[in-house]
Amino acid sequence: MRAAFLSPVHRRHIATLRSSPAAIDEEGLRIGGQYVMFFAEAKLMRQHALRLVAGVAKPEVLEVGLGLGVFAAQLASMSVGSYTAIEPHEDLAHLAERRVLHELGKATVITEPWQVTNLPADAYDAIMYDTWPPDGHADSDFAAFVEHVAVPCLRPGGRFSFFHSGSAINDSRRQVLDRHFAGWTAHPYTMPAEQTPVHWTKPTRDFLIPIAVKGGK
Repeated sequence: MRAAFLSPVHRRHIATLRSSPAAIDEEGLRIGGQYVMFFAEAKLMRQHALRLVAGVAKPEVLEVGLGLGVFAAQLASMSVGSYTAIEPHEDLAHLAERRVLHELGKATVITEPWQVTNLPADAYDAIMYDTWPPDGHADSDFAAFVEHVAVPCLRPGGRFSFFHSGSAINDSRRQVLDRHFAGWTAHPYTMPAEQTPVHWTKPTRDFLIPIAVKGGK
């Protein structure tokens, strides 16, 4: 399932990301000079993983935005059938492969943007979406991903989640979820203050864990 073509804005954005060095330290992941993901998010990512694969034997999982590999690390104890990640920053993908992906068994990393990746239809039981879009494109990318990737690639009854900082989902995303899924919920999570990293870059310690379910049998 090929999602769409890459716009010039997206091509420039991906080129900038790929040219920026990736480094992992005791706090988390830096791309260029900016922290973008933290080990302190492990408990949050575990809640995403648990809710996505609960009750599914050997789930087939797709993650879009491998990053530090915190979500993938949580899956390692959950007996997944297969794990596929999309991470267009090749150096970052290699770092994550060496750190965590060997623990998942059948793991594949695709180093192209999701917009130009061919993915099989009705192939996944769970999809986790956590990307770094160009400025001003977060909601439009989300809508395109749900319509062209998440819904076609999920099996009936499959679950979709996405990283969400803050305590409310905006109207645009709520409408996308209402339109494309049989139902969805959002579960709150707050990072304990004492676990907040020194270089924390997110605007809040409050998060939501959205879980949307594809209709059909």
